[in-house]
Amino acid sequence: MNILHVAHSYYPCLAAGGVVNASYQIGCKQVQNGNEVYVYTTDSCKERLKFDKTNYNVDINGIKVNYFKNLSNTIKTKTLVDTPITAAHYIRKDISNHDIIHIHEHRQTLAILTCHYARKNNIPYIVQAHGSVLPFFQKEKLKEIYDKFWGFNTLHNANKVFALTEIEKQQYIKMGVSPEKIEIVPLGINLEEYSKLPPKGEFRKKHNIQEEDTLLIFIGRLHKIKGLDLLIEAFDELIKTNKNYNIKLAIIGPDDGFLPEIQKLLKKKGLNKQIIITGPLYKQEKQEALTDCDMFIMPSQYESFTTSGLEAMACEKPLILTKNNHIHNWVNQKCGLSCDYDKISLKNSIQELIENEQLAKQYGVEGRKLVEEKYNWNVIDKQIINIYNSIIK
Repeated sequence: MNILHVAHSYYPCLAAGGVVNASYQIGCKQVQNGNEVYVYTTDSCKERLKFDKTNYNVDINGIKVNYFKNLSNTIKTKTLVDTPITAAHYIRKDISNHDIIHIHEHRQTLAILTCHYARKNNIPYIVQAHGSVLPFFQKEKLKEIYDKFWGFNTLHNANKVFALTEIEKQQYIKMGVSPEKIEIVPLGINLEEYSKLPPKGEFRKKHNIQEEDTLLIFIGRLHKIKGLDLLIEAFDELIKTNKNYNIKLAIIGPDDGFLPEIQKLLKKKGLNKQIIITGPLYKQEKQEALTDCDMFIMPSQYESFTTSGLEAMACEKPLILTKNNHIHNWVNQKCGLSCDYDKISLKNSIQELIENEQLAKQYGVEGRKLVEEKYNWNVIDKQIINIYNSIIK
């Protein structure tokens, strides 16, 4: 099968978020299973990606990637509007070579162009919004304008639409997408990468964290939506009411505009020694952090999915998620705890896991089982390919 993926940013720009990693992992698995995989994307990243060739055609692990050069990387990083030079001309000539098209996030210029030429050439396409259609994200004016002129048409004309969760499926229906078109397809991780974990102690050694310290970690973008101010407030409350605790918190991830606020809050609370900000960590370094931590916390105001949570589960770590996470049903009595978006509720959940090591260990074991059964790319790619085949037939 000849498969085309469309994403406004792509590997190696992992700092752009989970969509980049998801689209790349899906492509890798599809190549391994004997498919021809192509990608339309742009050279946009925090710093513009650079390539030797003028046309930016690159082979990445068997995936043939076309990085269209953006007219302005600044416009792309600040407004998320991609401006790919020469894309229309190239897509018009190339589109008929593909059997099916998989669009990751539909609010992008590449998606508009690809959908236009796909319809003209009767090439089926799928839209996977990766949570961006959910109500919290609909409030931005630019997205409202986009949907009015292009977004709704892109969704309604798709052969299938992928939702990460049942909640996202219901949002698609509210937007007028036929329920028959919607498939629930979660994200996953590559379990092979978690078959042999780093030795314990490496992350703690690098950051001067003692073996007896309880280590909490957050992994994600440093954005106001992620609830990091709530986590810091809950952490502060925890150490004030439990002075016998030896506890550290590591905040891991790229800044997305909220780092100055975090630094102000840490200074105000006097927590610079107990809370560590590492910046983004990838691959081996991220696994070192997950191996050494005692629990993973995602305190978001709103969250459609968390692949970092899956990675923690693969390392047999218990989770704490706020109920604003649409996947908090993973954790209830299964692989961790869910709590209200409230500092006392979050503090109490952390305290419960600290004081019940056996329960925390049990949650970790159950989390690993859940990833093996449902949330890994081997399982998910089979589901995706079956959907592709049902459309092409």
